[in-house]
Amino acid sequence: MSQYPHPHYRTPKQAAEHRAYMIRTILWLAAIPPLIFVVMAFGYSDQAPAFLRDLTVQLDTAFGRPVWSIIGPAAK
Repeated sequence: MSQYPHPHYRTPKQAAEHRAYMIRTILWLAAIPPLIFVVMAFGYSDQAPAFLRDLTVQLDTAFGRPVWSIIGPAAK
């Protein structure tokens, strides 16, 4: 006698909750990179506190300077 796993059926309420959870998760994951970029771009400004400027430079250098390459002056 073989054992088959019992199928798991979701109620409409469970399906709606799962969809809402997935939408929230996807929206947060889509929002995080632009937010990080904005904070790091602000970190390069003169208005940023010294600790944020230092942290921004260290993080940007660790990742190969992607933020500075976008906001920095163009080479002539």
